[in-house]
Amino acid sequence: MTPARVLLPLLALVLSACASSNRVVQLPQYGADLYPQAQTQAGVTVAVDEMRNAERVERLFGADLLKEGILPVSVVVSNYGKQRVLLKPSDVLLYQGKEVIDPLPVEKVMGSARPKSYGDAMLKETLVQPNETYRGIMFFAVPAPKRGLDRFFASLSLYPEEGPKMRVGMTNLESGERILFAPFPVKLPERGGAFSY
Repeated sequence: MTPARVLLPLLALVLSACASSNRVVQLPQYGADLYPQAQTQAGVTVAVDEMRNAERVERLFGADLLKEGILPVSVVVSNYGKQRVLLKPSDVLLYQGKEVIDPLPVEKVMGSARPKSYGDAMLKETLVQPNETYRGIMFFAVPAPKRGLDRFFASLSLYPEEGPKMRVGMTNLESGERILFAPFPVKLPERGGAFSY
């Protein structure tokens, strides 16, 4: 056996080991209609998946972002219609009451996670063609819980929908019309003393 034949498989093994230490974020490849929080209008289905389970976040991003006060939210758009739709990060709004919660810059998120390629995981301006599904992640600072006058009265609130909500809008490129999907209630992380209600 020639030295090149021995070295090539060994080199491939070393390179694959180096590549695996810097994992790329891989989002689940589900259609939007499979998610528990999905809405459909004009042949387009949108789902919002707040990633509030610490183990899942650690598995996907390699860091406990929730502990750092960062909530990853996946937005999934499945276009089952015949029109093309345009989705932009500025079309996604997280709010609590009348307060808007801005997404965090990628640099802040990457400073909290181990270095890795977020690649196509970040939500970007995208044209979603008919019969296509697009998914992207946005990161938000976990909003502080609203403090009521009394925990007893807060738990008996007549307005239980006071938590954060998300709106997703997009533009139908054939008609120019805006399509709005809202509200999506956003639940806060399951674990984390400062972040639970």
